Parts: sequence; structure tokens; C-alpha cells
Amino acid sequence: MRHAAVTALLIACHGTSGGKQTDAPMQSDGPSTTATDAAMPMPIKHVVIVVKENHTFDNYFGSFPNADGISQITIANGTVISPPHAPQNMPRDLCHDHPCALTDWAGGAMNGWEQVADASDNNDYLVYAQYQEADIPNYWQYARTFTLGDRFFANALAPSFPGHLFTIAAQAGWATSNPDNTGVQIYWGCDQGSGVAAPVTNQTTCQTEQDFPCFDIPSIPDVLPEGVDWKFYGSDFYLLPEIWSMFDAVRAVRYGPGWNNVVNESSFDDDVDNGRLPAVSWLVDQDLADEHPLVGSPCTGENWTVGHLNHIMQSPYWADTAILFTMDDFGGWYDHVPPPRQYGCDVTQPYGLGFRLPLIVISPYAKPGFIFHEVSEQASIARFVERVFGATTTLSAMDPAAQDGQANDLFGAFDFAQEPLPPLVLQQQLCL
Repeated sequence: MRHAAVTALLIACHGTSGGKQTDAPMQSDGPSTTATDAAMPMPIKHVVIVVKENHTFDNYFGSFPNADGISQITIANGTVISPPHAPQNMPRDLCHDHPCALTDWAGGAMNGWEQVADASDNNDYLVYAQYQEADIPNYWQYARTFTLGDRFFANALAPSFPGHLFTIAAQAGWATSNPDNTGVQIYWGCDQGSGVAAPVTNQTTCQTEQDFPCFDIPSIPDVLPEGVDWKFYGSDFYLLPEIWSMFDAVRAVRYGPGWNNVVNESSFDDDVDNGRLPAVSWLVDQDLADEHPLVGSPCTGENWTVGHLNHIMQSPYWADTAILFTMDDFGGWYDHVPPPRQYGCDVTQPYGLGFRLPLIVISPYAKPGFIFHEVSEQASIARFVERVFGATTTLSAMDPAAQDGQANDLFGAFDFAQEPLPPLVLQQQLCL
């Protein structure tokens, strides 16, 4: 996230179009459209995309029953350890920029984590730590009741700026890291001050260039059929005049009428309660409930999520809603499953895929108590939205940098013909 600059502030007081992909697109592991699919009415009318911060699948669900987690890890010196218990209040952040991610990946060996600074201070092996059910009981309850995806990958070996962009655009203009937030400039995108740049890999030369982070790329609103509305519910850090949103980095939204659809997350519950929830919405916290180490604890973040989702559960919207809960990036935490494909101009130093992220699919039509093992990725969010609402084109057809055209559509996590599941209203935790 942009927390390298913002963490100190919170503690103190609280361009580029896509290039061409050089390798052949991988075929989707998800279900393709069939005559049965076409004949069956789509029961999903609302999609809510919840994006939190900086955790891998192993870090949140490494001990979840029947999922592909890990209970014994062989560290660099050959010693086998059990994952330590991750703390609610982190002693330090873990490096999760592009160079650190490449080191962690180690050419697919997945054994470079200890080579990164702060991974294991005084042999605490923090980078391997996991949260348990008692730490995030409501996330585990959602996963036990609905569907948990254990093959959902970040699209980039990178931190939050690319990660968030992939959730709205299925690409990040080949950006590999966050903009340089010199002077605590905490907007990411067209509102950044002059001279601020983000590193972008030129897909022709493979060289890193510094580009202003205001990109001419299409995003999900561009493929929504007419009449399918959307909103981005974000937060303002308690001190910004505008809502923080990754749509700030999409020039056509930031300087077009779509910017009016970027609103404060405090209005989400009111919209749900009063029948104003749009067909597609992003629900993103960037304050103290974002779950980013050193900024927000998993407990605080889970309470924020549960509070909002309870409103959906207790409303008529529950009957036709699909909620996709995930993270923006891996946060430096260990994950043991190698990314299944490499893409970008140099597959020995790939742009992606990145590491596994948690994915919880919450819906009356999510397969109950199901582990979704199909390979999917952040670009699957766009593919899912396109299929649910019958988009006539894809983002990748508009710009080959977008990854949605080849991505799993997540339909394998659903049974649209099943008896709809009842809502699951949960109690928030007492956070210490």
C-alpha cells in the first residue's frame, strides 16, 4: 500500500497504456459458457468486491481444514518449523515490493523469504507466521459456510498500487510498485503532485521507466452494459478532501462523470438499507480497518467487514448478491504454492503471477462449505463481472495488457441452481 509514507503520518496524527503480453495466454481453468449456462437465468444481480490489505492465503487460512495450507515449513538452513502464531499488532512491516517478491519467489523455488530484510528478526520467523481461527473467527465462519478459494493468485509480484488496480481494471499498466510518495503525497493517481512517478516495465525493452501514475487504461465500468450501475465506496483517512480510490489512477474515470461514483464507505450501509445499492460496487477501507500490518489489526478489519456485510445479510439484496472478499497483495508473508504461470516481457524476472491471496465467495449461490481449487487470479474479478452482467466485450479485447480474457470466471465456486443459502449474520469481536 502507500503506507511507506502514510504509516508515519497515521502514527503521528492518526499515463501509460498497457503493452503486449509476450507469452501465449493461458486457457481459463474455469467453466466456459455452455447452452445450459445460456438458458439458465442469472440469479446474481449485485456484485460487491471487498478488498483488504496484505495477507497471503497461508497467512490467513494455512490451517483451514481441507484447504491447501501448510503446517510444517523447511526454512533456509534445512530446519523444519511449525508456522509461528501471527500477532494482531505487528512489530514491523514485511517487505513486499517487486524486488522482494522476486527474491521470495526464487525462480519458482519459493524459498527466498529469509533473504529479505526483516523477514526473521532475532529468529522470530515472522514472515512464516499464520493467523488461526480464533484470530479471525468470522472470516473462517464465512469460509466454512460459503466458499473458500485456495488457488486465487495476485496478478503481479508487487505491492498495493498494482494489486488494487487489478481489482478494477484487470491490469495495472505494467506498474511494478507504488508511486514515489515524496512529501507524504498519499493520493495514488492523477491527483498526485507533479514529479511523482511509478515504476513501469516497458514491455518492448524490458526496462523500468518512471511514469506519472495517471493511466489511459480501460476499467470494469467500460465493459458494463448500459444500465448496469456501479460505485466505489472508499475512505478518506479522516483528513483528505477526497476519497482514496484506485480509480484515481484511471484517467477516464478521474476526469469523467464516473468520478461522481466514488463515494465514502460510510454511505454503503445507508445505500443498502434504502434500496440504493448499485449492481457493481467496490468496498475498500484505507483507514485503520484495512488489515495492513502496523496500520490495522485483522480483528479491527474483520469487524469492519462484518459490520458492512451484516447489512447485506439483513436486506432484500442478500437474495441476489455475490460478495467477493480478497486482498490487494501478499504483504511480504510466506505462501508455499508457486504461481502457476509467468508472464511479462521476461519470464525469468516475471511481472506475475504473484502469490496466493485469500478469496471468500459469499452468496446464496456459493457452493456451501466448498473449497474452490480452480486456478484463478485478481483479473478473475473482472471476468466474473463481465459474465454475470452479460458484457459484450472484455477489457483484454480493449487493451491486451488486461488479463481478464484468459482468467477463470469463478463460476466454479457457484451453483446457480441450488436452494439459496440463508444469510449469515455474525457478531463482531472484542479487539484487544
